[in-house]
Amino acid sequence: MDEGWNYRFFGGNTDIPPYPYPGYYRFRVNSNLGEILVESTSAQTRSEKATKVRALLAGGLVLGIGAAFTLAAWTDNEWVFGQSENGGGPGTKTYQMQQNTWSGGSGAELWSDQGTAPGGALTFSVDADNLVPGSTVYAPMQLRANAGSEALVASLTEAGQLTPVDAVSNSSLLYEALRYEAKQGVPRSSCNATGFATANANGASNIIPVGSTLGTISVPGNSTNITLPKGDTVSNGTAVDICFALTLPTDAPVTLQGKKTVPLWKFSSTVGSS
Repeated sequence: MDEGWNYRFFGGNTDIPPYPYPGYYRFRVNSNLGEILVESTSAQTRSEKATKVRALLAGGLVLGIGAAFTLAAWTDNEWVFGQSENGGGPGTKTYQMQQNTWSGGSGAELWSDQGTAPGGALTFSVDADNLVPGSTVYAPMQLRANAGSEALVASLTEAGQLTPVDAVSNSSLLYEALRYEAKQGVPRSSCNATGFATANANGASNIIPVGSTLGTISVPGNSTNITLPKGDTVSNGTAVDICFALTLPTDAPVTLQGKKTVPLWKFSSTVGSS
């Protein structure tokens, strides 16, 4: 190692002649190994010399060497944002259906959203409040996708009795005794005894099988699904016809005379996982 007296600069080493005067410290810097050797020309004891050396190393000398290796940082940033392949941010489409139960005896369409019970009035045919054992009454309705909605798959997901229940105007005994059946693909003009009997041969399919209790819902499957075609931006999707048939069994007890009941059914269309 070179015995000259050196001081490290960024560009290399610069020789400085020795100053061997009493009371001075001499420094030898090895720029390759990063060592600093300190010697004293004074007559101080080794302990005194070591104390002064430590003080120097803890002071500006070491700070100065460290500062020499500090560099300023240059930063360049890049931002990105998310969009769909069609431009704009990720988003959702519209999925919504409507019901038509017709406006009673006038026969006009009555499309609406009925998201809470009791919903739209499903009007059964004449004499629905004058049932006798073995009689059946029919009620048509429709479902469709709203304008702007994507296609939907609906099903009959809930069935029950309106509350409150009482012995005469909303009898639980009559509710439990009645049976029903529901088909899709049966238009209003065929929602009667004749049309219902031949409906399946004409392309209709069962949503609820014959002889079911009023609390029966559809079992998931292709035969009970109700596919609602999509609408465009200004027009609603094509309506799907549904027909209910409600029957008082032939063995209904006489104790059911003079009673009424209010059954409820719910159709649901679901998009995505739950």
